Formats: sequence, structure tokens, C-alpha cells
Amino acid sequence: MEQQGLKQPLLGFLATVIVVFIAYALINIFTVPTFISWACCLTLCIIPIEIIVGLAWQGNYPPPAAKLDQPLKGFYLTFLCAIVAAIIAGWSIKTVGGYALPPTPFVIFFLIMMVIMTFFMVVVWQCWPAVGIKKHPAFIGFGTLIVAVIVAWILYKLCFDFGFMKGAPFYSAALDPGGAFNAWKALAFFLTMLAIMLLWLELDFWPLSSIAAKAPVVGKQPLWGIIVTIVILIVSYILQSIFVDGLGVDPVIYAVQAPICTIFGCFIMLLLFQTWPVQTVKQPGKGIILIIISLILCLVMYRLYHWFGFLVAGTLPSGPPGYVLELWVATSLLCFTFPVIAAYSGFFNYWPLTEGKPKA
Repeated sequence: MEQQGLKQPLLGFLATVIVVFIAYALINIFTVPTFISWACCLTLCIIPIEIIVGLAWQGNYPPPAAKLDQPLKGFYLTFLCAIVAAIIAGWSIKTVGGYALPPTPFVIFFLIMMVIMTFFMVVVWQCWPAVGIKKHPAFIGFGTLIVAVIVAWILYKLCFDFGFMKGAPFYSAALDPGGAFNAWKALAFFLTMLAIMLLWLELDFWPLSSIAAKAPVVGKQPLWGIIVTIVILIVSYILQSIFVDGLGVDPVIYAVQAPICTIFGCFIMLLLFQTWPVQTVKQPGKGIILIIISLILCLVMYRLYHWFGFLVAGTLPSGPPGYVLELWVATSLLCFTFPVIAAYSGFFNYWPLTEGKPKA
């Protein structure tokens, strides 16, 4: 699709302002308890299908998306994603949450895992194995989504233990997966993996991509996915060990201030600014610059949303046992602002800043 209208960096600046404004307006609707339970749950449910529509289908499926003008195309794709999100929400509340309402941490943690695994299945595993079985976009998209759900479910059962939350009103031993690790530490680790994946994506997976160019077998699935995932696992383990185990940083505070804010900084550079100002710079220089900017945005956005929290809800308690401020910031960044970024950049093509016209 040809993009007419504003160019970078003005497009990125204005798109960021629009996205943050829309997200803030939505966030301002909810009370804090509703925001970090119901609102968090429902917005998490829309992200996996947004990833499929935006990245796997490039915003041109299902029909007639490829032929629609803006903003009709954006509304059409958003509506379809909302339908799938409603199905995911109902299934998750039933199977993971045992029908408990409002949605419990069991459901929230599982949905976050679903989001992370969908990113990995699309970006790292390139929709394998679905793409190798059948080339139809519906099969590739929904097949990849199903694989992501299965992987998320397995990892959730194996890794997450909520035993430390015994005594909380929501806690149920029957629903606790009883995995190998403290649930907060496990969640922080997988969020670190997503942050490292996005930072490496800014490098176009250099230097592994350079090796794949000389030895094409390395770039083929599933070998590529295995190698990339192992490297990300190792780097994530080292980083979390340094900050959480070595320096004693609270895993929840670490998760919000480090991986979550870094993830958000990467989204801004990759989606809203489209890798400006280094679109023509070769790797690894391009990636190094993008990583530096993303980490700066990490710090800026945490402070900005910390301030938003004060404007919306006043002074929120930080740290254990409730982590109210941390949960509010995390929900605002990833559960509200990111879905708006994904829809605005991928579905609406930055309309009305640009005017996307289907190719004749």
C-alpha cells in the first residue's frame, strides 16, 4: 500500500501524540481496580490477533481488507479483532480462571504469556510450522495463533507457581498451575525475553543474520527459531540474574521499569517512527542507534506514565504487596497504549496523517 502524506520524523512525532492521547482518554474512563482487572484482561485478549493481522497478514486479510480505503479498513480490522478477542477472553476466563470474576491473576498472567508467545511465533519462528503446512493466510494466521496458545499454556503450567499468594481472595489451589518458579519471577523472565527479542530485531538479528546470508541453512526454520530462541533465553537469564538475583531488585519493579518500558520504547521506534532516523544505515550501526534511542524512550515513557497515573488516580501505592502503581503503569503501557499503536499503525496506516490507497 502506497503511503501518502506526512513523512518521518514528523509522522512519528504526531502519531505518538495521537496514540498517547487516545490511550490516555481510554485509561481515564476506568477506576483503578477495574483498570487492572477487567480492562487489563480484555485489552490483553486483543493483542495476539492484532499481531497476526498486522504482522502475519500485513493488514490485508481477511477480505475485503486489501481493497478498503481508510478509515473504513481500520474500523473493519479492529472490529474483527474485537470479535476474536471476545472469544479468547471467554475461553481464558473459563479454562484458566475457573469462571472467577473479575479476572484473576491466573488469567492475566496466562494472557500475557499468550501475547509473548504470539510475538515469538510470528517474529522469531516466522509462523512456522503453519506456513510450512499450508500457504493459505487463514491457515497461517490462525494456525500460528493456536500454536502460540498451546506453547503459552504449556509454559504457564510448567513455570508459574502462585503458591505465595495463598490467602488472597482470588486464590484457588485447583487453579494454581503449581509450576517450578515464583509466578512474578517467571513473568519477569518471559517479559525480558520479549524485550531482548525486540532489541535484537532492531539489529535485524545481526550478526546471526549475516551468518545466515552466507550459510542459508541457518536462516531456515526450525533451525533459525531454535538458535534465536536459545540466544534470547541465555541473555535474558543473565540479565535477570544480575538485576533480580544479584542486585536484589524486586521482580515486579524490575519487570515494569526494565523489560516492559524497553518493549514500549522498541514499539515506538519500530512501528511509529518506522526505524527513523536510521532507515538507510547498515547493520549493526542501525540497530545500535535504535537500541540507544529505545532505551532512552524506556526511561522517558516510564516517567510520563508515572505522571499520567498521578493525574488519573492520584498517588498510587508502590511496591509489595499490591504493586498498584506498577500494575497501573504496566497496564497503561502494554495493555492499552500498545494495542492503540498496533491498530493505528497497522490497521489505519496512520490515517489521517497519511492516506493509504489500495493498489489498483
